[in-house]
Amino acid sequence: MEVLTRKPELSVGVKILDLDHREMEETIHDICSLVKVEQDRSLTGPLLRKLAHFTLSHFALEEEMMTATMYPGLAAHRYNHRCLMGQLGKLIAGHDRGALVLDPYSLNFLSKWHAAHILHDDRHYGFWLNRVDRRLESSNKHVRHSAFPQVL
Repeated sequence: MEVLTRKPELSVGVKILDLDHREMEETIHDICSLVKVEQDRSLTGPLLRKLAHFTLSHFALEEEMMTATMYPGLAAHRYNHRCLMGQLGKLIAGHDRGALVLDPYSLNFLSKWHAAHILHDDRHYGFWLNRVDRRLESSNKHVRHSAFPQVL
């Protein structure tokens, strides 16, 4: 099982989104830590639901930002979000039924999907948002676009 550590390549260059990614990473780490010390599964269920809830709201924010900036990859990105939420939902349902043992394999899935989604999907829109932000700044507009308030 790979325990997540903060890597520079996992930054999309948008502060609010990077903070969200960090929060999700920490929740996954908390789940891994509980399983590693064989804690009661009643503690892991709430953390899995916290991860799902937070991920869903994060995906909504991403999609809102992509819509506001007319990101050309929105449809594919939205589809990937739906697939990831479906996989996470199945993991939680299996855990709640007692049919899923949280072990290195299932926890590795959480770690891998988080990192892979950032590296293969999110970094593309991070570049897009930063490029759009630079175009706004260079056009002498003094009002920053509210869809991406904390671009680096």
